[in-house]
Amino acid sequence: MIQQFGKTIILSIILLFVLATASPCLATNVDIRGAPIDTGSTDSGNISWDYSTFPGMFFAANKYTQLVKGAGEHLYYQDDGRNPAIGSANPTANVIDEGELIYTTSQLASKYSVYSEEQNVTKVTKFYTISIFGTSYCAVDNDATTLAKILMKQDSSDKKTLKSGDKWEMKNGYSLVMNAVDIEGSKCYVTLYKGDEELDTGVISTEATTDDRIYTVEQECADGSEHIYFLTYVDSIFAGQEDNFAVLKYTWLADKDSYTEIENGDEFGNFEVDEATESGLVLSNSNTITMTVSAGSSTAITGDWFFMSSDKEKGSNGGYVFYPVKRVVIEDTPTENAVTEETIEASEEDDEDTVIVDMSESEEDVDASTSNTDQPSPDDSVPDDSAVENSIPGFEGYIAILAISMLLFFRRNKL
Repeated sequence: MIQQFGKTIILSIILLFVLATASPCLATNVDIRGAPIDTGSTDSGNISWDYSTFPGMFFAANKYTQLVKGAGEHLYYQDDGRNPAIGSANPTANVIDEGELIYTTSQLASKYSVYSEEQNVTKVTKFYTISIFGTSYCAVDNDATTLAKILMKQDSSDKKTLKSGDKWEMKNGYSLVMNAVDIEGSKCYVTLYKGDEELDTGVISTEATTDDRIYTVEQECADGSEHIYFLTYVDSIFAGQEDNFAVLKYTWLADKDSYTEIENGDEFGNFEVDEATESGLVLSNSNTITMTVSAGSSTAITGDWFFMSSDKEKGSNGGYVFYPVKRVVIEDTPTENAVTEETIEASEEDDEDTVIVDMSESEEDVDASTSNTDQPSPDDSVPDDSAVENSIPGFEGYIAILAISMLLFFRRNKL
């Protein structure tokens, strides 16, 4: 009886171990913090952050020249005189009235990789991106009010080889099919799809100019103009007795179905657009923000951005210290850690994957003349702070040790 009971316990522990190791992994929060502000020593007119003081905003080394000139994201406080201003004149003040927290963003110029890497390219030159609360979008035709998601961008060193009949699966249902390679090895025939819908078919030649090697697909936008949303370059073609294939480089894809027009009054989380112009966007908080002055407590700004602060009187002159934070969620999976960020869309939800464009890897710096220094009028926000459960490492190991110990215990008793 006792022996049978011992076997039952052992089997139960082993089953628990198997279930624990097979259970899905949880997620971990990573908080990206900005520079702290001491309300007891900082004037209200100097409460601000940009790429250099808040890593939650977009930054790429190749875009440094443009960022220094004022392009990119900025967050700052501008007192309008309703409540006591936050800062050294009122060290304990903690209320940001509607419209006093200003966020501005303007676009950055980027060269298409094929233009940077190949000679005598005239078919394409550059495109523009704009970052909204740390997430980058394509600013269609250098217009900050027309946005699209960039789904894919091959690094300059990447290559994709497609044999005749091969299908290249890309994000959001897009795919490129290599229909055929001619027997002379100088042309290939491709078709771009989204799902089962055929979007475009083209013949790409390597016989003539560099431009002839570039295949682009365009779509008309709200402005009535055609804009590129897919580009690839045929580096080489091979035609043999058994295999025919083409090598593609510099592929670039934006989601043609994600084009969004930004207008005054559009809402981005707890911020509202005050000014939407071709050269940039100005937003402000649409509700009053009351700072929670307590160590470990957060005060929501919008989306995955929030303020953290110290306890009262931990700053100079009886003030406190606070700083902005961007929360990134790292999902622990058996194969790799995937970093996800909240997608911000104007006045509508989007279920597609968010693509974060890393402009530092394959694009050269382009001087930008676009910057936005206009300051808007009132608005405010109060978002909810979402907590993500942290995974507990080592739990499976504890169960394994327990199972082995129990097994040895009952085996010893049996002997």
